[in-house]
Amino acid sequence: MNRKWLPAAAVLFALAGCASGYEPIDSVPSQGEAYALMDQAAQAEAEAPYRIGPDDTIRIDTFFEPELSVEAVKVDRSGQIGVPGIGSMTVKGLTTKELATQIEDQFRGRLLERPQVAVSVVDSADRKVVVTGQVNYSGVFEIRNSTTLLEAIALARGENEVAKMDEVIIFRTIDGQRMAARFDVNAIRSGAMEDPRILGNDLVVVGFSEAKSIWRDIRQIVPVFAVFRPLYS
Repeated sequence: MNRKWLPAAAVLFALAGCASGYEPIDSVPSQGEAYALMDQAAQAEAEAPYRIGPDDTIRIDTFFEPELSVEAVKVDRSGQIGVPGIGSMTVKGLTTKELATQIEDQFRGRLLERPQVAVSVVDSADRKVVVTGQVNYSGVFEIRNSTTLLEAIALARGENEVAKMDEVIIFRTIDGQRMAARFDVNAIRSGAMEDPRILGNDLVVVGFSEAKSIWRDIRQIVPVFAVFRPLYS
């Protein structure tokens, strides 16, 4: 698959360098190209089975055996959990079906004759997005499967007064590499462009407007415009 997202390191350098006269941020895919890539990544996520990862919370139901069931257990940073009757198990990278099968194999012949186990994800670390840059409240936020870019910015209490809303970058991990694409939120709000879906583990960075910053500083220095008078009458 052709990937034209700009690598994250290059984008971060571009964002830092804009104030010094660099403009490589323009090379970040935008408009139709950015949307096409977003759709490809979203489709790939929908087709791929969910893989358990660190900080996920999972539930283990062993049918008719409550003492071998767990309502909620959090996966530690090494990708392991403790399972009653088994002990520590590495679950990172497994699907819920694969984990259930492994637990059944461990129970069979040792604790149960015909174990039946179901595993589900109670809370996924992949259902979070980081929103930062020129917003009022940077942070990590829980998202739904249907969360969009506008909703993600709203979770951060909106943009601040020096935000550059036609330069909002979404960072996403694709095929193991952190990539980026650029979106015009002004166009999205006007209805000219679609509001793209946000995926778990995305990073949203709202750009900085140097022009707005200068205007803000002027207003702080001279808050009352009435002080300006023509030199000649």
